[in-house]
Amino acid sequence: MGLRKKIEEIRSRAGLSNIRLDQLRNSVRSLKSIEEQQSKEIEQLRNDLKANTKEINRLRDELKTEFRRRDIWERKKAEVQRLAKGKEILVIKCPALERRGAKSVDYAYCDVLKRYFEEAGYYVLIDCYEDWNCSINADVVVLIHGYRYFHPDRRDENTKFVMWINCFPDKITAEELALYDLVMTTSETHQKMLQQITDIPVEFVPMLTDTDSFYPSDTPAQPKYNCVFIGNIIQRKYPRDCIRWCSDNGIEVDVWGEGWDEFYANSMFVHLHGRIEYKDLPELYRNARFSLNDHFDDMLDTEMMNNRFPEVLLSGIPMVCDWTESFERNYGDMVLFYRNEEEFVHCMKEMEERYDELKANVMKNQERLREEFDFQKGIARMQALIESCGDESEAR
Repeated sequence: MGLRKKIEEIRSRAGLSNIRLDQLRNSVRSLKSIEEQQSKEIEQLRNDLKANTKEINRLRDELKTEFRRRDIWERKKAEVQRLAKGKEILVIKCPALERRGAKSVDYAYCDVLKRYFEEAGYYVLIDCYEDWNCSINADVVVLIHGYRYFHPDRRDENTKFVMWINCFPDKITAEELALYDLVMTTSETHQKMLQQITDIPVEFVPMLTDTDSFYPSDTPAQPKYNCVFIGNIIQRKYPRDCIRWCSDNGIEVDVWGEGWDEFYANSMFVHLHGRIEYKDLPELYRNARFSLNDHFDDMLDTEMMNNRFPEVLLSGIPMVCDWTESFERNYGDMVLFYRNEEEFVHCMKEMEERYDELKANVMKNQERLREEFDFQKGIARMQALIESCGDESEAR
């Protein structure tokens, strides 16, 4: 009996030891797990520290740049007065960011605007968004309206402030209009809408196009591309209908612009070519049979055409475009219009069937198109409106 008890006691102690050994093993595993978690957290903290350090350095550089910019602002007023040599000073407030510069279509368009205003006799500056608050006692400030808000500086008592609206018409308020001496819009429908909410002069000036750059080919040859589309997707965050419908219906299209890789990097029908410089657009259009076009909903609602509309036609090729009543009334012999996917697919078939007729109509209307969208004529109208807007303001 004594031996049996001792054996049982030894077995009991051995079992207890095994339990304690298992507990020890579990503790070790737990410690290892905690250590691994802590290592991951430490690595994450290191990465966060690197990211924060990079962000701090970026903010420090931006702050230095901003202080340097403000120092330049202080000197710019006197420098501009000297360089203007007595000419009236006109500042174009461009909605593009300075870091994008000439890569931005907005800036490229403002640069053309600058050239024609200079031909009209002004000394012209372009202020990108970062320099919008720079004050130089300009005679005229022209805001190219976009998605960024600009507040005129009325401390410059002799400055005339002008807003030209050629996009984002839905963002305009009566309070914003009241800050200006003159408002111009590229849509007659939008003009009438604005006249209902303000007593500031609202005038119609069409979307202007540089006819020195956008014109038909003198020696028509076999086009390099059949159907082309130029436009970014980055502001929309979803595929634009006309391109989505091409993809869904097996219609081939060549696309230039930013943001498309996310949707059509490996598409059989949507062929991506990346971004394109504004200066290269005319030659691209002249090397295409026809172009697609579309507008933001607010532009369709106000019948405000985008810059692609006249650029394509002035380059001598027909177009498939989303519908408004005035677009079809004025350009229905050169452009096929759609309101939905079914109509779009029909337009693409009709383009092939009626191509020669539509192309001939585009060429037949070149003189009319140049007259309607010509930059030189448009700038002359702008200049007359700017010169007279002070008199109208006093009359009110």
